[in-house]
Amino acid sequence: MNKMHTQHRYWPGLLSLPLGVMAAAMVRYAFLIPGIYEEFVKGHPLVRGPFIAAGMPGLVHALPMILGVGAGVALVASIAAVFPRRWSLKLLRGGYMAVWLTIAFYGQAIFRATGTLLAENITIDGVKPMPDTLFFWRYDLLLPVGVVALVVLGLYLCSWRRVVINLYTGAQDEEPAPGDKVLENLRTHGRDPIYRKSMWSSIGIHLLIIIMIPWMLSFWGCVEPFRVPKGSGSPQVSGPKVVVKAQKVKKKKRKFMLNPQSAISFHIPDLDESDVSKKVEAASQSTYTADPNRVTGTGTGGKMGVGGGKKGGWPDGMENAKVRFIRLQYDGSGWDDGMDAVSRADMNFLDAFRKLTGFPVASQSESHIIALLSRYPKGMAPPFVYMTGSGDIRIPERDVATLRDYLMGGGMLFADCGSPRWDAPFRSLAQRVFPGETLTTISDDDPIFQVPFAFANGAPPLWHHGGTCALGVKYKGRWAIFYHPGDINDAWKTGRSGMDAKLAEGAIEMGVNIVYYSFTQYLKLTSKDRK
Repeated sequence: MNKMHTQHRYWPGLLSLPLGVMAAAMVRYAFLIPGIYEEFVKGHPLVRGPFIAAGMPGLVHALPMILGVGAGVALVASIAAVFPRRWSLKLLRGGYMAVWLTIAFYGQAIFRATGTLLAENITIDGVKPMPDTLFFWRYDLLLPVGVVALVVLGLYLCSWRRVVINLYTGAQDEEPAPGDKVLENLRTHGRDPIYRKSMWSSIGIHLLIIIMIPWMLSFWGCVEPFRVPKGSGSPQVSGPKVVVKAQKVKKKKRKFMLNPQSAISFHIPDLDESDVSKKVEAASQSTYTADPNRVTGTGTGGKMGVGGGKKGGWPDGMENAKVRFIRLQYDGSGWDDGMDAVSRADMNFLDAFRKLTGFPVASQSESHIIALLSRYPKGMAPPFVYMTGSGDIRIPERDVATLRDYLMGGGMLFADCGSPRWDAPFRSLAQRVFPGETLTTISDDDPIFQVPFAFANGAPPLWHHGGTCALGVKYKGRWAIFYHPGDINDAWKTGRSGMDAKLAEGAIEMGVNIVYYSFTQYLKLTSKDRK
């Protein structure tokens, strides 16, 4: 007996420790779930009525109590299992059953809530409930507890092994226990090897494709180093071209007081008759246009770039480079808005960029999860990444840290407000990325609005989803975040979203300015890394 205790002394800790961790997690969520539910209902008022009809408030209020009871049983069982006794083994198995029942109740609440959204056709964060979206909602919510349930199943089977039973009961039996038979069947394919082989192959393939591969891709991935076109250019830095529309100014007739033949005139001139009024009127008739010669190379400035040459490009760039447009993929609605094969916002912009600058561009659309930004070699990351959306932004802290490192390393986040509901979540994200910093208004005379196209009044506001002025966060003297408030990619979509052609042209030109600014700043800051 003593020899067995010594040989298998690790079993009590192995069986009890995971149960104690699960008990602590259950207590935590017992406090969090009511607040999460209330926040969700508050953010989506349309779900309150259907949820009440479906009995969701009762489930949500019962869930913390069930979590608390389950956690209590699991904690007691975890402590008792440290001491090998016949009763402690039974209590240990009871603790596993308590965890299973709690998971089953949680699963019922998730299925009822998501089923109600589908039945009532309630759109959440711009996502319309369909059978496929319903599957992914449930997948995201149930995957963590599903993994826990599998761990508990494995521990429960171990508690039925002969070595564990003998350890806790003091018996000396050698006959295989139920747990040994099940585990042995799994190991040796059981009585029907062909059937069991095919079954486990099928299960393994499904787990690999549905769970393991997506999970591994969230941490690993291949990226192609970003290359900026090599060359030498010098867009002419000048103010906007002023075009004055001449208008005939009508003279107002003078008004006289008393006798016009009198030697004393009582006429008092008003502001309309002064030179100041005429100058203000003339200035208000001026319009501002960008000089396209500064980009296309037909004027004195040459093609876009730095270095003073005419061919365009950047001296610190790379040969045979193609300009790419990379957008960020994250957990939130609308992150891919306008980038489908029909709207082609990103590809339309790249096509227009190629026509304006002559630089080669990527031939296909491209998106990245945030984690991939850390995979780029130093000095060869994307000078800018694009981000848009129409609802919540759910990004874990590790991705926030990755995004912060990317921006501090010379990159730029080009954010585009796709909906009024996206404004507050993005401002919150900016605070998380740069704690203590706030989005500030970018002045109209900032270099980002002057080269290569000049915008006298700053970025064209378009839809005003997040205000009327472009905002940003500066890091070490450059814009690390550029936030456009008016859904600029709407103007890039096929058909321009019904927008006036002149406004759409200005939106393209604004995008060119952002690309030029980000390329120039990034190459300047990371030249040592490439050397």
